[in-house]
Amino acid sequence: MKKMTCAMAALMILATACKDKKEQFEINGRIAEADGKTLYFEAVTLNGIEALDSIRLDENGDFRFHGMRPFNPEFYRLRIDRQIVNLSVDSTETIHVEATWPAMGTGYEVEGSPDCQTLKEINGKLIALQQSVRDIMTDKTLTLGEQERLVREKIDLYKEEMKKKYIMEAPASAPAYFALFQTVNGSLIFNPVSNPDDIKFVGAVATAWDANYPGTNRTENLHNIAIQGMKNTKRPTPVSLADIDPEKISASGIIDIELPDIHGKNRKLSDIRNKVVLLDFTAYSLPSSQERIMQMRGLYDRYAAQGFEIYQVSIDPDEHYWKTACEHLPWTCVYESRGEASGYLGSYLVRRLPTFFLIDRHGDLVARDEQIEDLEKAIGKLCE
Repeated sequence: MKKMTCAMAALMILATACKDKKEQFEINGRIAEADGKTLYFEAVTLNGIEALDSIRLDENGDFRFHGMRPFNPEFYRLRIDRQIVNLSVDSTETIHVEATWPAMGTGYEVEGSPDCQTLKEINGKLIALQQSVRDIMTDKTLTLGEQERLVREKIDLYKEEMKKKYIMEAPASAPAYFALFQTVNGSLIFNPVSNPDDIKFVGAVATAWDANYPGTNRTENLHNIAIQGMKNTKRPTPVSLADIDPEKISASGIIDIELPDIHGKNRKLSDIRNKVVLLDFTAYSLPSSQERIMQMRGLYDRYAAQGFEIYQVSIDPDEHYWKTACEHLPWTCVYESRGEASGYLGSYLVRRLPTFFLIDRHGDLVARDEQIEDLEKAIGKLCE
């Protein structure tokens, strides 16, 4: 009887394992010339990058990862150092990836998933756009204004291609979702919360996902972003707070700020020492956010080597949108979940967004935006 019981238990375990295996997807392949490198398998979630598994590659470079079938198209990536292969999974498919180190992120081949092949196509176009933007931003013969204009033209052309070829042709697909949240030069290409035209495409994808994947977290997130965007475009003015006289701000010293960054680690303003700091209160959902971030990126690239840093406090209503928007920015980005109720906004007498302050190397607050005629000149003088 005991033997029979053990046999029954073994059969039940085997049956459960077989059932679970049927509900899994598999990602396998080979990364050549990567002997000794660690290959990471990561999930790209609404809360950021989540490590799922890893393997130390041998001279053959073979790998195999498994995961449970998602309820809606989900995004994953294979990573070695900074080389990344973006993938999407929507069922129990087997995806095969072949690549060679160190050009893994650009020269890979993928089979078993049309969506993954489309993601590769989009990724190639994005890399080309990023290189084009870098070429413009490093061209010393161009003025800052000319650089911004040329970059905007490149991005606008890119957006039109994304809209026509990848979003509207299949709005319920993983590539459509992926296309909406691309970044270049640290800024989102699409502005889904304050650009009326971009919001239409977010709405189209949200509607398609709601029809195909109702009730899932990504669908709800898309829906919330679309609703927020429609509310924002009906409100012509930026977020405003109490009308406080800017002259009441203290001319020296700082009030410390401690808030979490994109990884959930608390970052203090006071931890930035012996540097000129631009303390910036903003929201990425503001209509002018993309152009403003581009300008800040130009200032950062020019003066970071001279001891310039940015500490940026965001009060965006959607935390995932904030994380996506600032993921690739090189400065300190923190999130204030209390929004307009933040005590820090009151302490600094912030009456509108965006608002910024300049702090010198001694940690003293020297000026706020309304007192600065030429920001670049003011930064350059403090960095001397």
